[in-house]
This record gives sequence, structure tokens and C-alpha cells, in this order.
Amino acid sequence: MFCIKTILALVVVFVAGILFLGPRLRRWANKRSKIWFNDFNKQYLKDCKELFRPTQEKIFKCFHQMPERPLKVVELGAGAGANFEYLPKNAELVCIDPNEYAKKDLLIKAEQYPDIKVTFEIGVAEDLSSLADESVDAVISTHVLCSVKDLNQSLKEVLRVLKKGGKFMFMEHIEDVNGSRIHFWQHFLKVPWHFALQGCNLTQTTNINIQKAGFSNIEMDIFELGFKKTLFKLIGRHCAGVATK
Repeated sequence: MFCIKTILALVVVFVAGILFLGPRLRRWANKRSKIWFNDFNKQYLKDCKELFRPTQEKIFKCFHQMPERPLKVVELGAGAGANFEYLPKNAELVCIDPNEYAKKDLLIKAEQYPDIKVTFEIGVAEDLSSLADESVDAVISTHVLCSVKDLNQSLKEVLRVLKKGGKFMFMEHIEDVNGSRIHFWQHFLKVPWHFALQGCNLTQTTNINIQKAGFSNIEMDIFELGFKKTLFKLIGRHCAGVATK
């Protein structure tokens, strides 16, 4: 009888733990994951800054072809502000990021660019409801669309908020060539990678989705970034370019 009572007590404690401690543990784990990811992202961008620079310079040069007036720009997942140096002066920049722990570093970075008016909003690419239809001159996304839950909805929102002729500037890692060794490891590690890196999808087909989204013109390059670290080779294949509404 003692054993049965003990087992029943353990079951009750286990169920209670799931019901009451489970949500708390999940909230704690999510918080720690966001903080860790923010720190990881800063270091990643710092280590790869010069590797990204040629692509950034190429896609952001389209700002020089846009009207010479203060532009309203939205950056999805701005992180620590790695793209600030490429923005035109007097731009109004709205940074939308689901990670509240990115705000502090981003605003510190913004102090280096006093000519740019920066605001930060907690949000996701799938829901840009704080922005009116056709109210934005440009949208930026660099290494963000890999982590959205609904890629097609995110692109639909980008098109909705862009003015006619507005530009979507992007640089994203994508699924490797089918049959390659990297492609195998991307699929093999997809689930643990997703949980460890805030929803990052190693097999995202962003290049294909952008082509089907409904932009009037797309200039896109598919290329391999020369990462030296073995782990980063999982996200070596990239698409980058400018899509016009």
C-alpha cells in the first residue's frame, strides 16, 4: 500500500509540475534563449562583418536611386543595427523585432547615427499592422526571414506596406542544393537548430518564395558565402537582392 501511495503521490507531483511549473520553466527558458541569441547574433555579425559587406553595399546602393527626400524605412529584425551605416541621411527608420532584448543595443548603435530617426517596435514580420497600407519607401530584411513562422504572410505584409515602386532589400541564407552534403546536414539538424536559434529554419526557400510573392521586378543573386567555420557552412548558401513593388 505504501508503494502505491508513493507512486500516486509522485504522479500528482509530476502532473502539478507540468501544470504549474511547466509554463514558468518555458517562460524562463524562452527568456534565456532570447538573451543568448541576442548575444550570439552580435558576435556573429561582428565576426562576419567584412564577409557581408560587399553584398550589403550592392543591395543598399539602390537608396541612391530613390527620391532625395526623407525616406521611411522598415527593418525587420534589426538586431544590433548592422545595416545602419548604409541608410540614407534623414531616414525615418522603424525597427521591428520580436526580441525585446535587442532594443538596448540597437538604440546604443543608433546614437552613432544622429541623422537617422530610429524607433523600435516589438513585433513580427507576419503582422505589420502598426503600419498603414503603402506607407513605406523601403523594407530591409537581412538574416531574418529564416526565422519567421509564415514566410508567405511575411512577404504579403511587406508588399502591403510598401508604396508603389517601393524597394524590398534582402539578404537571407537558404536551403542548399538538393543532394549536397550540406543539404543532408541541414535536414538532419533542422529541429535542434530551430530550437537553439530562435526558430531559424535551415531549409528555408526564401529565394523561391520571393519570386512567387508578386513583386513587379526582382534582381536577385544566389551565391555561397565563404564561411571558414564549419558550423556556419550550414548557412553558407544565400540569396540577396532588391525586389520592387
